[in-house]
Amino acid sequence: MLVGPSGCGKSTLLRLIAGLEEITDGELYIGDRLVNDVPPKDRDIAMVFQNYALYPHMTVYKNMAFGLENRKVPKKEIKERVFSVAKILDIEDLLGRKPKAMSGGQRQRVALGRAMVREPEVFLLDEPLSNLDAKLRTSMRTEIVKLHNRLATTFVYVTHDQIEAMTMGDRIVVMRDGVIQQVGTPQQLYDYPLNQFVAGFIGTPKMNFLDVYVKQDGDRLYLSMCNDNEQSIYIDKDDIDLTDYINKTLVLGIRPEHIIVSESGYISGDIEVVENLGSESYMYLNCMGNQVIVRIMGSTCMNVGEEVHLTFKQSHIHLFKKECGTAII
Repeated sequence: MLVGPSGCGKSTLLRLIAGLEEITDGELYIGDRLVNDVPPKDRDIAMVFQNYALYPHMTVYKNMAFGLENRKVPKKEIKERVFSVAKILDIEDLLGRKPKAMSGGQRQRVALGRAMVREPEVFLLDEPLSNLDAKLRTSMRTEIVKLHNRLATTFVYVTHDQIEAMTMGDRIVVMRDGVIQQVGTPQQLYDYPLNQFVAGFIGTPKMNFLDVYVKQDGDRLYLSMCNDNEQSIYIDKDDIDLTDYINKTLVLGIRPEHIIVSESGYISGDIEVVENLGSESYMYLNCMGNQVIVRIMGSTCMNVGEEVHLTFKQSHIHLFKKECGTAII
């Protein structure tokens, strides 16, 4: 799964794998095969595009069979492959239709089917769900995951939607400005981000970030909000050494679900917005000029304008260097 903001290089990387862009440095392997100088048609890949790229004048059957016909696959085998894939994707009744007579979700399945009949070594999917509505995106995510499990073939999937990345990816590559920031499982990236960018990009709502100052009280170190000792966070972990950062600014990161509303806490803030979603609620607070988002399970009776006190789950606090965003913990 390749994920990152628009313009970070995800689609370019996909095109390099496909052979549609020239590799100027490094080596690209598909399996054990070096393919830098292998033409696209011989790389044994199949692409699924954002706009489906179906031939409008052809039926679904012809769209799915076209690539196999060009490769001189026997007609009997083509028919078997097309009907087999159509059954898997539940589009058997669409084989006689043309793309204009189908919904977006149906076209997406046809685009997947056209790739599947090729039986490639690698599937390349470039934001294939971005043109679908929210409900259909959710159902198609499930279908693609089931398809991946059934085929047991490599999928390289490009998206700017981190929810897609978290729910669909076995491994995620987070990119920014053409540079890979971190590679890992969804849970690894969520729990142990290597820098502030990854921490802020992975997770919905995003992680809260607060500037804090490292202060010393005798032998004990603590974090102060805006140099205000009334809003302080003592770190209880013995394995964290912040000695080199005394009197320096760091960025504290804490996810909305790791904040607890209590009678007294590290910091306080005024509620500006409350979102009750039934199973959970989100409160948006103004804490000394910083927006802090808090997730509460279930509904809440708290109202806009109320002051609340917040504590943080110590084991889930992240600290980043202010200058470069590199994680300290």
